[in-house]
Amino acid sequence: MRMKKENCKSKGISTFVAAILLIAFTVSVGGVVSVWFTTFSRTSTETISQEASTQIACSYAGVTLSNLRFSSPYLSGRVRNSGTISLGNLTLYVLFSNSSQQKFNLCLAGGLVANCSDTYNLTMSPSDIYSFNFTSNSNYDKIRITTNCSAVYDEATSGDVTIG
Repeated sequence: MRMKKENCKSKGISTFVAAILLIAFTVSVGGVVSVWFTTFSRTSTETISQEASTQIACSYAGVTLSNLRFSSPYLSGRVRNSGTISLGNLTLYVLFSNSSQQKFNLCLAGGLVANCSDTYNLTMSPSDIYSFNFTSNSNYDKIRITTNCSAVYDEATSGDVTIG
C-alpha cells in the first residue's frame, strides 16, 4: 500500500508582506533616532554656545588682592577688579597650613564688605576697590579670592601679608 505524499508546504507570511514590515520597522526606528539626535544636537549646541560666551567674556576679567595685613585677630586687605568686565560671586578663602579653610562669601552690608554666609551680592565693576576686615587665625598659609569666572582668581601667600 502506497501512501500519498501530502503537500508539505508550510503556511506563513509572504515575502512581500515581510519586506513591507521590515521597511516599516526600519523607518519607525530611524524616526525615533532622528528625533533624539535632533534634540541632543540642539541641547549640546546651546550648552557649548553659552559656555563659549562665558569663556570669552571671562577672558577680559581680572581680580587682585593687595594691602594684606594681619593684626591679631583681624585679616584685612583690598580686592580690586583689575579687568574690564563686572565680576560677581566673590569669595575670600583663608587656607591654613593644616589643610582647613575659612570661607567668606563677600557682600555689601551698609556700604561695607561683609561675610554673608550663604549668599553673594557683591558685584564689582571694572576698577572697583573694596576693603575687607575679617577675624581669622594667624596660622594661615594662603589667601585666595575667587569670582564667578572660574579661571579668574588671585592668591597671596603668608609671606605677602604684613604683620602688625
